[in-house]
Amino acid sequence: MKARKLTKLKYNIWFYLVVYALLIVSIVWIFQILLFDMIYQQRRLKSIKSTGDELSALMNVDDEITDSVISRWLTKAVTANEAGIFTYVAHYNDKGQLIVETIASEYLSYEASGGQTSSETSPTEQNKTGVSQRVLQIVQTAITELDLSKSSFICDKQNFKADDGCFYYVSRVSNRAINGYLVLISTLQALTETIRVIQSQLIVDSIVVIIISFFVAMYIATKLSKPIDKMSKTAKKWAGGDEDVTFEGNEFEELNELADALNYAKQGIAQTGLLQRDLLANVSHDLKTPLTMIKAYAEMIRDLSGDIKEKRDKHTKVIIDEADRLTMLVNDILDLSKLQNGMNEPDLKVVNISKILETVLFRMSEFAKTNGYTIITDIEPDLLTKCDQKEIEQVLYNLIGNSINYTGEDKTINVRLKRKQDIILFETIDTGKGISEEKLPTIWDKYYRFSETHQRPIKGTGLGLSIVKTILEGHELKFGVKSKKDVGSNFFIEFVAYDEQI
Repeated sequence: MKARKLTKLKYNIWFYLVVYALLIVSIVWIFQILLFDMIYQQRRLKSIKSTGDELSALMNVDDEITDSVISRWLTKAVTANEAGIFTYVAHYNDKGQLIVETIASEYLSYEASGGQTSSETSPTEQNKTGVSQRVLQIVQTAITELDLSKSSFICDKQNFKADDGCFYYVSRVSNRAINGYLVLISTLQALTETIRVIQSQLIVDSIVVIIISFFVAMYIATKLSKPIDKMSKTAKKWAGGDEDVTFEGNEFEELNELADALNYAKQGIAQTGLLQRDLLANVSHDLKTPLTMIKAYAEMIRDLSGDIKEKRDKHTKVIIDEADRLTMLVNDILDLSKLQNGMNEPDLKVVNISKILETVLFRMSEFAKTNGYTIITDIEPDLLTKCDQKEIEQVLYNLIGNSINYTGEDKTINVRLKRKQDIILFETIDTGKGISEEKLPTIWDKYYRFSETHQRPIKGTGLGLSIVKTILEGHELKFGVKSKKDVGSNFFIEFVAYDEQI
C-alpha cells in the first residue's frame, strides 16, 4: 500500500491562518469599495431629501416674508451647504428665461467640472445670477422632470458613474417673495475622491496586513505545534527504551491534558511491564521447581527405588503432587486470562450462598484435618444471593485457602456468613502476621506474596487473590481486607441479600 505524503501540522496551521487573513482583507475590499458607493448613494439621497423637505416646508408659507423668516431659510441653507448640499431657487422671468440663484450666496456653488466656485467668480464663467452653466443644466433638467411627473418633488441622481455626476432634489415653492422652484444639488466628486483615497489606503493596509499575517501565522503555528513535536520526539525516545522521559505540555489546557494522559499511560505501561516481568519470573520459578523435583524423583525410581515398593510409592507420590501443582498453576493462569479478557461472562442466578460455603468447607475439611488446621464456622443458614455459583465457589475456596496458608502458629481460622439488613457479609479471618497498611492495595496483584517474601505459599499458585478480585469486580460486589500487623487479616465480601428463591 502506497503511503500518503502528509503535511506537517505547523504548515497547515500557518496556511489556514494566512488564508483567513486574506479572506478578511477581501471582505474589507468588498464592503469598502464595491458596496461603499451604493451605501453612500442611499444615505446621500436620504439626506438630500430630508433637507429638501424641511427647506421646502419653510419656504412654502403664506405669511409675510420678514427678516426672521429669511433668517430661518438661510440657517437651513447654510447647514445644508456645510454638509455638501448646495441650495438654489429658480424661476422664469417675463421673457421666459430661467433665473437660478443660490440661497446662501456667501457659500460655494456647484461647478460643471464637479469642483466649486464662489459667487465672486468672473462673469465669463457664470451667468448673470452667479451660477455655472452646469448648475443651470441640472436645474433645467430637474424642473422639466418635475413638471412632467406632476409630483410635489423629485429626488434622484444624474450621471451617477461619471465624475461630474450628482444627486439632486427639486420641489415647487410659493410665497409672497418667490414663486418658483427649490433645487438642492450634491456633487458626486466627494464620493469619487473618497473611494480613491480608500483604495490607496486599502492597498497599503492590505499589503501590510498580509505581510504581518505571514509572520504572525508562522509564530502561532510554531507555538501550537512545538509542544506536539516535542511530545512526538519524547515518544520516540520512550519507544527506544528511555524510561526516564516526561511528556510536557504548555499554557494550553488541552495540551497539558494530553501530556498528563501520556505520562499516566507511560506509568501504567511501565507498571504493567514490571508486573509482566514478575509474572514470568514467578511462573518460571513455579514451573522449574516441580519439574526439577519430578525429574529428580523419576531418576531415583529408575536408579534406586524401582524394586523397593515402599520407596517407589513414596517417590511416585512426590511426582504426582508436583504434577498436580503444575496443573493447578496452569489452570489458574488460564482462568485469570479468561476472566481478565472478559471471555467468561458471569451466569447470574439466585442461589443459596450458605450451602455453597458449606460445600467449599467440606471439600477443605480433610486437608485441614490432616494438616492440623482448625476452621471455626458461624454460618447463618439458607441465605440467598444472586451470583455465578461456579465462580463464587472459586472465590470462597481461594479466600479460605489463603487464610489457611497464612494463619498463625495456632493454625486457626474463622469463617462467618451473616445477614445484616440487605447485605450478606462473608468473612474469613486468620491469625497470621497481617499486612502493613501501605501494602494493602497491592495484595490483589499477581504474585504479591512471592515478590514480598520470595517464597511460595504452603498451598496455591500466588494468583488466587488476583482471580478473586477479577471475579468480584465482574459481579460488581464490594470486597476488601482489614488487616493489622502481627494480629491477622480479615477478608470480606458483601453480597446482596434476596428474600426468596426466584
